[in-house]
Amino acid sequence: MLIRYTPGRTGLAEGLRRAARAVLYLPTACRLARDPGYPWLNAGAVRWLDRHLAPAMVGFEWGAGRSTLFFAARVARLTTIEHKEKWRRRVAHLLARRGVGNVTLRFVPPSDDPGRPGLRPALWRELGYEPHKPEFAAYADVILDIAEASLDFVCIDGRARVACSLNSLPLLRPGGFLVLDNSEWEKYAPIFTAAAGWPRLDFENGVWRTTILRRPGGANG
Repeated sequence: MLIRYTPGRTGLAEGLRRAARAVLYLPTACRLARDPGYPWLNAGAVRWLDRHLAPAMVGFEWGAGRSTLFFAARVARLTTIEHKEKWRRRVAHLLARRGVGNVTLRFVPPSDDPGRPGLRPALWRELGYEPHKPEFAAYADVILDIAEASLDFVCIDGRARVACSLNSLPLLRPGGFLVLDNSEWEKYAPIFTAAAGWPRLDFENGVWRTTILRRPGGANG
């Protein structure tokens, strides 16, 4: 069960909810403080990824940061998309300082670029999905250069998560997996509709949820 609070709301009940969330979040805060390469994902998901990532894997992620270091240390190649230039520079500096050479870090800011709607998967039409953040169309569509069934994993912890997910699902190999952080939000429901029938793992800590969806097929599918 996740303990929620409403931003801006005050009162005793809301204060108690915030205090409970702070206590539940404390183990994560300690892990983040100890290790700059510990990803800001649910701890159960991090343990699962640590067991299932392999040196030959190729991955893609939206949202640069701690997860970039985590994935880069465990796989062959990683492409990371970031929409904030200041944060991209910070992560680029960190990768260079650590001598990480297997990450392609790309900056794709919000803009009026319409993206490439003609290349989007049929899932968009099947769901009748219309993007809620058109300024991130090019950001979400940047993955469409990649061939179908060629990625081992995709991690989505950035903006326009539904659009990013719909573009990503056909690009995963059988047995490949999509990592969706903050998956408890109702607005991400179209992702689970699109991946109906995919094995699903939910990892919660009382504050937020990280979900891993695995494409059927493959050795462990």
